[in-house]
Amino acid sequence: MAQVSRIEQKQKHNPDLYLVSTLVQAPSDELEQLINEKLQENVALEAVDQPDAIYNGAESNEGGEFGNPGGEEPADSETSDSTYESDTSISDKERGDAVTLDNDDDDPVDTSSNHSADDEDFNPIDNAVNADTFRDDLKKQIELLDITPEERFLACYIIDCLDESGYLRRPFAELVDDLEMTQHYETSVEDLEAVLVEIVQQELEPSGIGARDLRECMLLQLEERKATPANRLAYEIVSRKFDDLSNKRFDRIEQDLNIQTHAELVDALHVIRHLNPKPGDMQPATAKTEELKAQQIRPDFIVRNEDGQLVLTLNDGDVPQVRISADYEQLYDRLQGSNDEKANREGIRFLRENIQNARTFIEALEQRRNTLMEVMQTIVDMQRAYFLTGLVETLKPMTLQDVADRCQYDISTISRVSNSKYVDTEFGIVLVKDLFTNAVADSNQSAIIQALKQIIDSEDKRHPLTDEALAEELGKKGNKIARRTVVKYRESLGYPVARLRKEA
Repeated sequence: MAQVSRIEQKQKHNPDLYLVSTLVQAPSDELEQLINEKLQENVALEAVDQPDAIYNGAESNEGGEFGNPGGEEPADSETSDSTYESDTSISDKERGDAVTLDNDDDDPVDTSSNHSADDEDFNPIDNAVNADTFRDDLKKQIELLDITPEERFLACYIIDCLDESGYLRRPFAELVDDLEMTQHYETSVEDLEAVLVEIVQQELEPSGIGARDLRECMLLQLEERKATPANRLAYEIVSRKFDDLSNKRFDRIEQDLNIQTHAELVDALHVIRHLNPKPGDMQPATAKTEELKAQQIRPDFIVRNEDGQLVLTLNDGDVPQVRISADYEQLYDRLQGSNDEKANREGIRFLRENIQNARTFIEALEQRRNTLMEVMQTIVDMQRAYFLTGLVETLKPMTLQDVADRCQYDISTISRVSNSKYVDTEFGIVLVKDLFTNAVADSNQSAIIQALKQIIDSEDKRHPLTDEALAEELGKKGNKIARRTVVKYRESLGYPVARLRKEA
């Protein structure tokens, strides 16, 4: 009988690699469930009593432990009263409550002072993740107003565009284009602005909702207050001297507004300090129900701008920290040293397998943390302008492959991180995958712009095509887009309107 040699190539399943991939793909809430299940399965694994751990990759790698090895609390970003010591025009006693304002008038200030330090139930993430709740509450208010169906539709659309602080930061022109391109609804910048000002800002609670920046948010709240001297002066300061207020130039405010006494300024600053810079954080009472809490988004990453430095942390606050049980390791060592090896063979095998599985799981968790931090840090570096401004138009072209090439991970790993994770920014909570550009869409856009250029270049200059006609011509070529989009593309190419392109 002849022997036949045959070589076969088979793919071997790597359980450790599969475990890491599963953990990388799992968002924080699912990871918590996976860890709890593993704690129930493996007797050698135990939870570490270490709540509210926020993982910083750079610090953690030095200590080799999970969480912050130094145990130091992050520095409070809110300006303390000591920052006013250089202002000698008003003493600390006269000034009363300090005013804390960021220098950027478009960036809402910290509202942590609105919560008692003794309130154990307060979670700083709670308000940040309840965006759907406050939008639903605003829409319920819209339903009670006596307005036209068109106004109701636009008002609800504006509410959906508010960020988690309750601000409308997107330009009206962008909203108008978005309505036409995605919902085939034509409106104008003027109509949209009228609905924002007359309905969203004036009719809805809390006051200040729908503001386009911090200054407008404060003015909206001050307009509704009684006309007391302090309120009137506060309005004057915010409306006329906001830049000086942000930079704590109180001497200049007193001089320019002809304020007679320190007491008047102190009273006005007290009013300003107690305005709410984040009206979107004021949740209705229903937001405290367990059902709504279960629907909240728990951000996996946190990115903060600290003096121009973007600081990334991994939000592991509610995720259990685990370790190998010292008691079971000692028991394993005793069984191995026992003379009656035959009697303890099963126990030794059982403990050895559980300890090894526990060690593998802990290593996989650490690898998950390192992977998430490295991938997200790459994304933050590539989209630095967006994380500094919150403006969608500052997003740079970025694909999964671009990130994979930079951080040396497989593209499948980048996909797992981006598809299921959220990042908490100073401008709201964002799905990581939304930070990527759509390569297909970008390609199509370039093709449409090129086709539009060819149509205009080859048109009859004595009878140039209107924007409507250009849209029809593009449609014939399989590029069906709205007239308003044609206008935007035409202007980006530098072509004037039809009447200005006409030649004799």
